[in-house]
Amino acid sequence: MITLYHGSNELFDVPDPRRGRRGTDFGQGFYLTPDFDSAAGVAGLSVMRSGCGRKIVLCYDFDEDRAIEFGLRRRSFGALDAEWMAFVIANRMADRTAADHNIDCLYDVVDGLVADDKIVMLLRRYQRGELTQDDILGILRQRPWRTVQYSFHSRKAIMCLSRKEVVYVD
Repeated sequence: MITLYHGSNELFDVPDPRRGRRGTDFGQGFYLTPDFDSAAGVAGLSVMRSGCGRKIVLCYDFDEDRAIEFGLRRRSFGALDAEWMAFVIANRMADRTAADHNIDCLYDVVDGLVADDKIVMLLRRYQRGELTQDDILGILRQRPWRTVQYSFHSRKAIMCLSRKEVVYVD
């Protein structure tokens, strides 16, 4: 069992991966993190962007054994490497021609490091030919923090989550 957190500005009973934004790191889905503070930060951004609601962190248990029993297709990225970078670029750019992507929910669950706005700027410079892949990976490896995210892309994957509690953040 892994405890994961989802930051939001609204309370809901059952997560719906189809409500997630397109063009995200691991494809459209329901995103969580094992870091409570990161989820609380996302909740704050959600309130600010929408102009309504409260900062809410929803706490879930992810039953990995159940995911295996269900035969979920899972993609895990353990490091900032060329595979992770290509996967994120393909999903953010909706590039179905890429060797590996999750635009069409090929994977039920994906986990790996977050590509925040600063990383996205580096990826854009890479696409324009201003930086090489080695340049970007070198810069990223120097960053002092690493935020992990889990994304859930199917109803079957959502069934492996059980909500433990709801925390209202001040």
